[in-house]
Amino acid sequence: MTGEKITADIVNSILDPLRSAAVKIRNFSLSEFEVSLVGRPGVKISDDGTRWLDLSIITASIGLALFGTGSLPSGVFPMLEYADSFDTGIVPTLIYCLVCGALLLLAWWATLVTLLKLTPLKSVGTPLLGVGSAWVSFYLVHFVLEFMMIFADFDVIWANRVLVLVGQQMTEMMTQSPGSPQCLDVENCYGINQNFRLWWVLYVTFIIIGAAYGTNGDKPSKFLIPFTLIALFLILIAWLPNEINYHREVPMIRLSIATLLAYTSFGLTYYYCSVSEEYKANRLRSYVALGAVFAFFFAILIMNPPEFVKDLAASLGGEPAQDRLDDIIAGTWTPSTLDKLAGDGIEASQWGGLFVNLIIATAGCVLGFGIGVVLAFGRQSDLPFFKVPSVLLIEIVRSGPLICWLYFAVFLLPDLMDPFYEAEDIIGMLIMFGFFGGCYIAEVLRGGLQAVDSGQKEAALALGLSPMQIRLQVELPNAVRTTLPSIVSVFIGLWKDTTLLFIVNILDFFKLSKDIPGGDMRFMSSFLEPVWVTAIVFWVFAFYLSRVSRRIERGLGLVREGGGEAA
Repeated sequence: MTGEKITADIVNSILDPLRSAAVKIRNFSLSEFEVSLVGRPGVKISDDGTRWLDLSIITASIGLALFGTGSLPSGVFPMLEYADSFDTGIVPTLIYCLVCGALLLLAWWATLVTLLKLTPLKSVGTPLLGVGSAWVSFYLVHFVLEFMMIFADFDVIWANRVLVLVGQQMTEMMTQSPGSPQCLDVENCYGINQNFRLWWVLYVTFIIIGAAYGTNGDKPSKFLIPFTLIALFLILIAWLPNEINYHREVPMIRLSIATLLAYTSFGLTYYYCSVSEEYKANRLRSYVALGAVFAFFFAILIMNPPEFVKDLAASLGGEPAQDRLDDIIAGTWTPSTLDKLAGDGIEASQWGGLFVNLIIATAGCVLGFGIGVVLAFGRQSDLPFFKVPSVLLIEIVRSGPLICWLYFAVFLLPDLMDPFYEAEDIIGMLIMFGFFGGCYIAEVLRGGLQAVDSGQKEAALALGLSPMQIRLQVELPNAVRTTLPSIVSVFIGLWKDTTLLFIVNILDFFKLSKDIPGGDMRFMSSFLEPVWVTAIVFWVFAFYLSRVSRRIERGLGLVREGGGEAA
């Protein structure tokens, strides 16, 4: 494939959604939409009468939506006056009025169509459901937007955005450290600057994300447009440090580098899969999947490196930075990255914010899937020494709620692991989420393994594959393919369950969002804004996982392009 062809494909992928939208608008039929929402008319009306009646209904609906009825629903103009009385900005006011106005127009239109065309005479359930859904949607959206666009004040979240992302101690370790330009009084700084550790995690993560989207065969616009918007939003966070304790130039430059790395990995993998045979593309996809697992363990190792990593850095010439703290404070010695790697990192007890939720949820997914595969095969095994422990572990873990196991990880797990490993609370959470998710995934996979056609096993056996090869190369891929929606549901559940961490006093995203208003005098009486932000963030990640799952299902042929299950 030539460069011109790839460029044309990228341009067409950007223009195709616009063309598709134009076609849908051109082919839009008001009568078909009316039937789908409120059903067919209950009386027969001539074509001319239908046109005049539709025009009258639309005119009346627009008038009611604009001017209202004197009470709620009040109409767009009363909403605009109401929003202006609270001195909200022009953008929040427009969003509030336009969205609510559009839904109000739909609700009035559905109501008038139902009344004037007597649709209940044809069918009672459909028009009642349509009208009820329209009004419920309006009131729910009105309630949410009224709070978020008019009453709410999210300055406390914006002012503490970095604190919410990584926590207080982790922020100090990365910004308020000897040798950093942000530390004016070096004698009172927190410790060695560890800023590079989080950026390395971000670099690797962005590379894996770009490569993963480059191998899935979708149009480039499906990656480039949303990823660019996300990158611009992150750069915006770094560009507007109103009450933030670091200079904006460094994070902006590094965010730009991470974005370019993602674009590069996407372009290379997309080009490779476009010009290579399918088996080579599949092999690259497997490497990317292994890279995602590597990124998870890399994040843990780089944030709080074990002794062998420190020893390796020291053998390469690094001098532990903590050993020369006095020289750093005096300004006579500046540690290199190798020196920082040879020293201590950011302990797990100092992790905080959204980073904790992401790393623990990832542990539940990555470790959980591996543990789930082992336990699923163990439950089906004929070997008692393998089957009995697997069954006991699955049944015991699934019989108790997650919060009980989190308390177990905090108070009892360290005593059990003390002879072998001194586990911090967050490490215990990583282990417990891995086992908890693994036990549920094991039961999901067990159903998929039982559904594998025996003919495939016999064919693989006839080809000379060993029992282990049959399980890993035949049974497991088919089981995952069948149970993928259920596995993703477990992943989404694990992501939402990370909010339970605040109960065991871990400074996760939810706990920080809950505690921040109490420490800010401007928000002593308002605690709802951080809760709303938490809900939105968790919904965004859950929605993203769901969309990724649908894309994978479509790529496997499990879902038709137009929706529904494949035959």
